[in-house]
Amino acid sequence: MGIILKLDDHLTNMIAAGEVVERPMGVVKELVENAIDAKATRIEISISEGGLGSIAVSDNGLGMDPQDASRAFERHSTSKIKQSQDLWSISTLGFRGEALPSIASVSRVVCMTNNGEAATRVEIHFGKLVSVTPYACPIGTHISVEGLFLKTPARLKHMKSVQYETAMIVDVIEKFTLCYPDIAFVLTCDQKAVVMTNGSGSLKEVIYRKYGSDIARNVIEFSKTSYDFSLSGAIVLPHVSRSSRNDMILFANRRLIRSIRLQRAIMQAFKYYLPEDRYPIVILNVNMDHQLVDVNVHPSKWEIRLSKEQQAELFITETIEELLREHMNVALVREQVFRPTVTEIISFFPTSDEKPVNMVNEDKIPYETKGSSEAEEENPSTPTTNTNNNAFSQMIGLAQLHQKYILAQGEAGLYILDQHAAMERIRYEHFQKQLLHGDQSMQPLLLPVIIEGRKKSLMRFDELEKMLLTVNIEVDLFSDSQFIIRQLPVWMSDIDAQAAIEDLFESFENDVWQDEESLRKATIASLACHSSVRFNQNLSVEQMQTIINGLGQCQQPYHCPHGRPTFVLVDANRLLKEFNR
Repeated sequence: MGIILKLDDHLTNMIAAGEVVERPMGVVKELVENAIDAKATRIEISISEGGLGSIAVSDNGLGMDPQDASRAFERHSTSKIKQSQDLWSISTLGFRGEALPSIASVSRVVCMTNNGEAATRVEIHFGKLVSVTPYACPIGTHISVEGLFLKTPARLKHMKSVQYETAMIVDVIEKFTLCYPDIAFVLTCDQKAVVMTNGSGSLKEVIYRKYGSDIARNVIEFSKTSYDFSLSGAIVLPHVSRSSRNDMILFANRRLIRSIRLQRAIMQAFKYYLPEDRYPIVILNVNMDHQLVDVNVHPSKWEIRLSKEQQAELFITETIEELLREHMNVALVREQVFRPTVTEIISFFPTSDEKPVNMVNEDKIPYETKGSSEAEEENPSTPTTNTNNNAFSQMIGLAQLHQKYILAQGEAGLYILDQHAAMERIRYEHFQKQLLHGDQSMQPLLLPVIIEGRKKSLMRFDELEKMLLTVNIEVDLFSDSQFIIRQLPVWMSDIDAQAAIEDLFESFENDVWQDEESLRKATIASLACHSSVRFNQNLSVEQMQTIINGLGQCQQPYHCPHGRPTFVLVDANRLLKEFNR
């Protein structure tokens, strides 16, 4: 007798559930995608105990007739594809016919649906059909899921806390609201409304609801089309950034996806606007011909495969770079204002004419105020104050703070410049011109630069040597563990060559630069950093004014080459308000 057996439908559904439904968030995602495919304009989600207690998703979409309502829970039953060619041109979010039977195999499911002609109730308990009966309900579909993973304890024990599972569901619903601002979403967690949108179609309004007014004021919406791709969405100017990639939210043909390569294309555009450990807030939908994208990569449908991925990456990078060049402005300071607290002193031995005395508490308690007026708080679309080269021409250096910052006055208020970041930007653009148009003749170094301890670079010496020659840096092997640079171009003569070249080796080993363009940028950024004034360096008023004037001549004066802000503005109107003027 053979030992290979054909698995029954219930067992295959449970196996599929392990791929499609990893946790409650996966159930919610699949049910919401079905509602979107049903052309719903309002979707309500209710969960308890992080989705492990119950999940309910209601929509006002097309609904189903009695036959489709029961057939939808049979494996590989779908209305989305009819023949093999359809797999290469999928225009819907669901298509595999696995989600509903997989969910029903590991939970108790009740589906109530009405297509305008007939209303039906279907009940399934852990893969077994209990009943299919007529049942009065509104047009659309309501699906409730209870006891998720109750009979699969191996999966249940891998669930995290209720708070964690709830947060996962909130996160995925908020991402849906950003891609579908034309659909009204309501998410209720343990009887508390957590996410609510009105379906007005305004992306900026949804961003305001998710992130708040400070971020909404820095939002730039965009739409751009090339031959193969169409991009739409919004970026947040790099005045605001994040410590993780979670807010780089990607959609392909309005399908929520994860893509390291597309995220990398976004990061390339923000490379010189953000520090290396910070990430931007971007909502990006990439539209393309359905035949250019394969969504049948993984059962959970998070991953895709693009036919022209490199073209898409380049288009994304160029589009965002153009937006940043066009819309960058100076960030307003969120002032940290210190005010005295008023303390009422009560005497334990009051006399008849004694009254409580108001005294100023010596421990002054800080509180934070936002760098915007009350009107701006109510209107998230109010733009941030802009500055330009005219602002620099009116900017007068006043003093130096802690040997780190330059204080300057201008018509808009008080400007605070990071002296090192500002000088880096000035030197970066200077070296950029020198590299392209300066004197390229070579000058021997009085003391050659010796680089040690770079085993990764030694293993790739031929590649390193070839790349450095593109910026006129000649490197030789000095020993089995050392490199030597004996000469540099004349225009590099006033830099800390040792430190700058050490940085270049570091970036090479970390694959920061992989082509000639990225190498040039890394080289110039390193040279600029190591030829700039430092923190804790005293400056005269004349030196401060020179930095101000030099920054004003820069094409991009707002950030240093590493992405840090060069200056911020304390708004004059805000100062008046803080002093009750």
